[in-house]
Amino acid sequence: MAQYTCDGSVGQTWVISGLNVATLPSKWTAPKALSLVPVAAAALPSGKVLVWSAYDRFTFGGDNGQTYTALFDPVAMTSTEKLVTNTAHDMFCPGIANLPDGRIFVNGGSSSTKTSIYDPATATWSVAPEMNRGRGYQGSVTLNNGGVFTVGGSWSGAIGDKDGETWMPNNPWRLNSAIWDDYILTGDSAGLYRSDNHAWLFASANGRVFHAGPSKQMNWIDTTGDGSVTPAGTRAADGDAMNGNAVMYDIGRILTVGGAPDYENQTSTANAHIIDIRSGTPVVRKLTSMAYARAFNNSVVLPNGQVVVIGGQTVPVPFSDDGAVLTPELWDPATEKFQKLAAMATPRTYHSVALLLRDGRVLSGGGGLCGGCTTNHPNVEILTPPYLLNADGSAATRPAISSAPADALLGTTISVSTNTPVSKFALVRMSSVTHSVNNEQRRVPVTFMVGTAGENLVKIPSDPGVAVPGYYYLFAMNAAGVPSVAKVIRVH
Repeated sequence: MAQYTCDGSVGQTWVISGLNVATLPSKWTAPKALSLVPVAAAALPSGKVLVWSAYDRFTFGGDNGQTYTALFDPVAMTSTEKLVTNTAHDMFCPGIANLPDGRIFVNGGSSSTKTSIYDPATATWSVAPEMNRGRGYQGSVTLNNGGVFTVGGSWSGAIGDKDGETWMPNNPWRLNSAIWDDYILTGDSAGLYRSDNHAWLFASANGRVFHAGPSKQMNWIDTTGDGSVTPAGTRAADGDAMNGNAVMYDIGRILTVGGAPDYENQTSTANAHIIDIRSGTPVVRKLTSMAYARAFNNSVVLPNGQVVVIGGQTVPVPFSDDGAVLTPELWDPATEKFQKLAAMATPRTYHSVALLLRDGRVLSGGGGLCGGCTTNHPNVEILTPPYLLNADGSAATRPAISSAPADALLGTTISVSTNTPVSKFALVRMSSVTHSVNNEQRRVPVTFMVGTAGENLVKIPSDPGVAVPGYYYLFAMNAAGVPSVAKVIRVH
């Protein structure tokens, strides 16, 4: 495992295998202990983060009908644990979606057919209809019509035949019998048990979903009725990229990074590609690679369109920190290049998570859940990205949103007041993550004009395939690119 030393955490120079590597100004909080290993996480409209492990705080196995959860407050840096038993659902290795009304939707996992819903308004869990196919390690995503689509997931339940199915509110799951999991398979040497895992899914208009990977084959999926699948080409020269990431950093534009040809024990890549789906026919471009090969990494889009790539391993091995990459990288859409950030204190590999916070920082945590092993990481740490810092590491002056509506209808204009003139606004959808998959996050830059009273008149997109209904962070950015603390807005 590479060795890392430094003399600070802001704009420092790291000595890596004898090389001096300058980093952008950035810093991490000290790790904050939790009562459990956060294998899954979801951002809530309150600004808190819901995290959970399995039936046990530090290990998993079987279907035990309960889940340890906790609410983490990133401002107070405190957490409150709750053992969930009323849904009889072991929510380890599920699909996750952020519903349009702010509830968190969890399907499958160790309890392979179960579905549970968390309501942040009441801090309670409830039972939702069971799926037609038992599954775990599947991909799930919120649709433009408020439903949820899921596909794959042979880790739990029977192996294979994990065809797609769609849930709509107040209805049972509907099997999409023509959306075969065969369309999404990688060539994993372990076979179907691994090859239909962790689908990268992006909702579009009219109930359609773009499948970006991790298989090298991409597809357009129509979830209407029995459904249909239209092949959409491959990611240029990229191969299968299991346990890599895909992030919609701009409208119809997706960054993919890392991954490996097999789920484990194969060398990961440093590959990076842009997939542009705006025309309906995907256009793929290979980018300059990351500095580090990574799998089991997480990626988080920032309000300015930059993407932070966190953690991972050079060779993915579950429950090992060997080859862990401690140095995050920041991808900038303006240059299409990666730059290194300050290294984190804790390896974040298999079973780690990362999410954008309301204040523009990035939470990273977890890894492990392997009983009495040495690689359990029941903690989180928070990254302050470069856009919140001056060159000397001091805090940048931030604009502030003084007023904004709590709700915004698609296709309308909202009035937003700021304490100083600003240059840009962006919506970032609140999201959820487990096992390196976050299909809910997307950044939507929005146009605005200044009104006669100095207010900012911000235009909300009319297409629910662009601004998928749900809760968003609304960020204002000044001329230097420094973001405000976000206002939380429900777009519907």
